Amino acid sequence: MHEPEVLYAVVQFDGTAQRTVRRVVAPFPDRSSAALFATDNDLHNYSVGPMSFAVPTRVAPVYHGVPAPRAGSS
Repeated sequence: MHEPEVLYAVVQFDGTAQRTVRRVVAPFPDRSSAALFATDNDLHNYSVGPMSFAVPTRVAPVYHGVPAPRAGSS
């Protein structure tokens, strides 16, 4: 089975003790590319980590045909 490729993100924090996320910049092919982006762009208080994508745990209902327009749309 094919291993999924790992992508990385730069997570910049706002600098407070709570470590509130200020910005996330992604994707990068490896940790060093992400870190280089952060230093080249004078980002401070950041971390680099692997990304993961949310995968739905339930299957969405399948609709057949064209959905009806929403009320108030033309």
